[in-house]
Amino acid sequence: MFHADRIIVAFDGSENSKKALQTAIDLAKTVNAAITVAHSHDMKDNQTVIDPPRPAAEASYISGGMTSVPDPLISDVTSPEPMIYEDRTEEVIAEARMMLNEQQADGDIDILEGDPAESIIEHANRISADMIVTGSRDQNRLKKLIFGSVSEKLSAKSDIPVLIVK
Repeated sequence: MFHADRIIVAFDGSENSKKALQTAIDLAKTVNAAITVAHSHDMKDNQTVIDPPRPAAEASYISGGMTSVPDPLISDVTSPEPMIYEDRTEEVIAEARMMLNEQQADGDIDILEGDPAESIIEHANRISADMIVTGSRDQNRLKKLIFGSVSEKLSAKSDIPVLIVK
């Protein structure tokens, strides 16, 4: 019988990835495994928002009407900066969370950066996943020949077993 402690699911919000997540949830319940949903996006699609400096109550004004406020970009103490994703990341993560909640399944949702296949394999190794579940992607032959699909790359490059759901 198959045994797994952790299953990682590649999720991009497509219908095939939703089928993959549903299959992973069912499988995880059967073998009592933990689920990690992984969504990969391109780093160039996000930007960091920095809260503009505001004068403090005791800030002194210098000529030109500007306050003498320290520049937040060169401060020794840096606070975590919120990320804004310009792609569909928030929407995709909300869909995954909703599916987990509807099925009463606990799971982690991790946002990865970079090439989807490579980042998912790296993350699967980092969290000691026993299986990667991914949906198949319907592509035309030319596009598949030129770019390949994430599921094909995962199955070709991963040492961890890969389940491709159609």
